[in-house]
Amino acid sequence: MRRLPIFAVVGALLVVSAPRLAAQGAPRKFSNLQVFPPDTPADVLTAAMKNFTRALGVRCQFCHVGEEGMPLEKFDFASDSNPHKQIARGMMRLTADINGQVTKAMPNAPARGYQVTCWTCHRGAEHPQHTPDAAKPPGR
Repeated sequence: MRRLPIFAVVGALLVVSAPRLAAQGAPRKFSNLQVFPPDTPADVLTAAMKNFTRALGVRCQFCHVGEEGMPLEKFDFASDSNPHKQIARGMMRLTADINGQVTKAMPNAPARGYQVTCWTCHRGAEHPQHTPDAAKPPGR
């Protein structure tokens, strides 16, 4: 399976310090990474996951095996039993593909901030609204 460049997938990341991650119970070693490279640093992967949760308005258990309020060290992050995880992987690949096409057409696009992210469509919603509200007149 092809590995995608991490920055093409997640765009600009908010990098969190490693000591803070350890205090939050985030894993330091990862397994079953299928889109991110296997050597992705913990702080980069955790920052990407935080960006995903904010962009979709969800929490870790939306894609991972665990329950609200459960300590993160008890989550089964490697499990693929949650179907949202496969959807997220597909969306990450789609986003990277779109960004690759944009960069090919406009080489300065990433430097200018022209990148598709989860936020582009989701805007903080679990499911993006993909059609306008028919009850609202255009321009209002």
